[in-house]
Amino acid sequence: MASIVTVIYNSESILECITVEGHAGIKKSGEGYEVCIALSTLTQALYRAVTAIVGNSFFRYKVNNGFLSLEFINYDKLESDKKKEYKIVSNGYLIGIKSLIREYPDFIKYKEEYKNGT
Repeated sequence: MASIVTVIYNSESILECITVEGHAGIKKSGEGYEVCIALSTLTQALYRAVTAIVGNSFFRYKVNNGFLSLEFINYDKLESDKKKEYKIVSNGYLIGIKSLIREYPDFIKYKEEYKNGT
C-alpha cells in the first residue's frame, strides 16, 4: 500500500493542512524504506521550518505510527510578512513532495483539496 499525501488549501490557495498516511508501500524489510523516510523527513522539516517562522501557536501537529498531520490555524491573524515567508516555505515543500512522487509513483499517492469549492 502506498502512502497517501493529502494537501488542503484554503480559499486563498494557501496550504492549510497536510496529512501523510501509511508507510510508502513497505512490504518487507528493505523495500520502500528510503521513500518512507524521505517523505517523513520532508514533512517534519516543513513543520520545523514553519514553526520557526510563525511559532507553534499557529499549528496543530500530530504524529503517530504511519500518520502525520500538520494543520495551519489562525492564518488570518498572521502578519503579512510572515504569510509571505510561510507561502515560500510551503511551496518549497510541495515542490519536494511532487518531485518524490514523480520518482516513486508506486509508493506515494497525492491528492489536493480546496476549501469553498475552488
